[in-house]
Amino acid sequence: MIDINAVRTKSPLSVTPLLWLLAFAGSSLLYIALPDLIPSSWRWFFKIIPIAMLLQLALTRTRDKTRTLLSLGLILSAIGDVLLAQQGMFVQGLAAFLLAQITYTILFLTQFQWQPRRLPWVLLIIVYALVCTLLIVPAAGDMTAPVTAYMIAISLMAIAAGLRHDAQFMWVAMGALIFMISDTLIAVNQFVAPFAYSGVAVMTTYYLAQWLICVGVVGSQQQARLEAERVVDL
Repeated sequence: MIDINAVRTKSPLSVTPLLWLLAFAGSSLLYIALPDLIPSSWRWFFKIIPIAMLLQLALTRTRDKTRTLLSLGLILSAIGDVLLAQQGMFVQGLAAFLLAQITYTILFLTQFQWQPRRLPWVLLIIVYALVCTLLIVPAAGDMTAPVTAYMIAISLMAIAAGLRHDAQFMWVAMGALIFMISDTLIAVNQFVAPFAYSGVAVMTTYYLAQWLICVGVVGSQQQARLEAERVVDL
């Protein structure tokens, strides 16, 4: 018999084994905190190890269109990571992440259900996006159009994340918001004012965001599957 109460209390920490979680955290910290230990020509490889682990999770713990879209979003993110690690490839990296945000938006819209009580979330994302746009776009110069397009895309992704039909939607929604914060830090450092430890701040928020999105979606699908099995058992 399935314990439905246990299913409903499932959190991201319970989606993966402890050893997997430690390996993900360790590979993330290796790239974030100890970059000098990694040869420069191999940094792109170590940069995508945490994303590759999330991809493995998506491929083995989800199914159907969720698996396809979540996996594609992670693959596009990894491509963006590699491109941004190269000199002179910022625009190409931005384009890869733009496609990743569109893919995530499509995924979240497949789980969409409008609920009036989620309106504050929509307003939060809109206000945050407007503030960031007013801060960053005037300083973007020739990159004004791509930066504006990306800001629109990631804002729609975050809004869609908060409107998913999922009792624990907040895990994915918080991941989307943290993703916005990570990209805001990149833009501020790139266009407005470089700041100390920008790389640490960007990558810490980025890995956390991707982890929350991935395990949130995985946990949601696992919960739905268990609840369906419970109905059959009854």
